[in-house]
Amino acid sequence: MAGRGVPHRRARAVAAAVAAAAAIVTAAAAGTTAAADLPSGAWEFFGPRGPAFWGAVSPTCATGLAQSPIDVVATAPAGPLSLQSVATQDDGAELRAEGARNGVRLACASPGACGVAVWAGYTYDLVRVHLHGAVEHTMGGEVFPAELQLVHQADDGNSLVVAIHLRVGAVNEGLEKLLAASAAGAPANATATLSEADWAALVPAEDGWCQYGGSLTAPPCTEGVTWAIASTPRSASEEQLRRLGAAILDAGAVVLTKRPVQPLNGRRMTCYSAE
Repeated sequence: MAGRGVPHRRARAVAAAVAAAAAIVTAAAAGTTAAADLPSGAWEFFGPRGPAFWGAVSPTCATGLAQSPIDVVATAPAGPLSLQSVATQDDGAELRAEGARNGVRLACASPGACGVAVWAGYTYDLVRVHLHGAVEHTMGGEVFPAELQLVHQADDGNSLVVAIHLRVGAVNEGLEKLLAASAAGAPANATATLSEADWAALVPAEDGWCQYGGSLTAPPCTEGVTWAIASTPRSASEEQLRRLGAAILDAGAVVLTKRPVQPLNGRRMTCYSAE
């Protein structure tokens, strides 16, 4: 895949060709405060501090009209446009494990050296990878056992997240590296170095995808996040999914780290087919 030096040339052309898509993207006026930055114990995924009560932590969680996750119902493709045309990942990207209350999270160890996304006039750097031990976005009502999220951020704080569902199947070598760095007993600040082959196992780069404007999926539920949902799931073995759950439990969370799907409230979804 393309290196980080200059944003993917095809991605630049795509950004110019789809400048009109900027109307779909809600600019984030508020900062994208991470869920981990909120007071410990202020919210949970169950009980009296669960999703139904997140509005007490952040009103946006209850009153926002562009909330995530959603049930992704594919529309007729607007045209051929692969996910790789928008987001690329760097061969040799180094990701460092860090604590998270709502899944397994690894941050880019060298800012600007993990990947890039270009969409609707914005250029984003890949800043972290997040694994949820239960699907957040559903696909036409279908529920998957896990969801991988590649979080990108622009200089002004706008965010773009590429989401890939994981389905039970063959061992995923890229996932294996992420799990090894996040496992109980791994050295502090353990890192995972992902090769081009590892990224190919994790991201269906040449397949179709769907885009919509949404939010963070945990408090403070900040809106203005652009979501790119891959149409094709990737595989993970049962043993890998078990280890993902164990890593989340070890971090003090519950395995089902997901928020229920939210209403569209008139939002448009735009889907693209593979090139």
